[in-house]
Amino acid sequence: MLTPLPLTDWKTVFRKRAKAMRKEAAARHPNAARFAASHFMLHFAPNERAAIAIYHAHGDELDTAPLADALMRDGHAILLPVVVEKNAPLLFRLWEVDKPLAEGAYGIPAPGEDAPAMRPDIVVVPLLGVRPDGARLGMGGGFYDRTLEQLRSEGEILAIGYGYGAQRMDRFPVGPHDQFLDGFVHENGADRIDRRR
Repeated sequence: MLTPLPLTDWKTVFRKRAKAMRKEAAARHPNAARFAASHFMLHFAPNERAAIAIYHAHGDELDTAPLADALMRDGHAILLPVVVEKNAPLLFRLWEVDKPLAEGAYGIPAPGEDAPAMRPDIVVVPLLGVRPDGARLGMGGGFYDRTLEQLRSEGEILAIGYGYGAQRMDRFPVGPHDQFLDGFVHENGADRIDRRR
């Protein structure tokens, strides 16, 4: 009798597949970030000034620079995530274009300690995969799951996945602590999701 793989092992299998799909999509769609930014602004950008957390793209992640430009032109405050410690929620600090970023955890640039910490109204979330029900497959550190759980316990927050259309997946395993997304923006459009939890 075969022993079933634990959830963490199944996620590793799906992550490997999703990374390959994202790498291929990044090579195939060099202008995807520009189109995705337009879709985000059309479907999810608030009419009034808001604090919007984005991520500093790393590796094959969809670039957020065009989105940051569009959000700043509309007067929104741009926040970037900061890893405080390994098993803690992320902290978001204000990003100002005239201030240099420091090297953060995992070599990803982040605002320095002198930048104000702020609570976002919207969190733009990187991902490896997203299901139609809003389940998100991340890199495995659990940072965004912990962060979204905390933010949602404090009040309203909109979590929007940001990636390539090819990152939509029909299935992958979901754990009890995984947080679901409210939408997914990609180079071909924007999907609103009735979040499960």
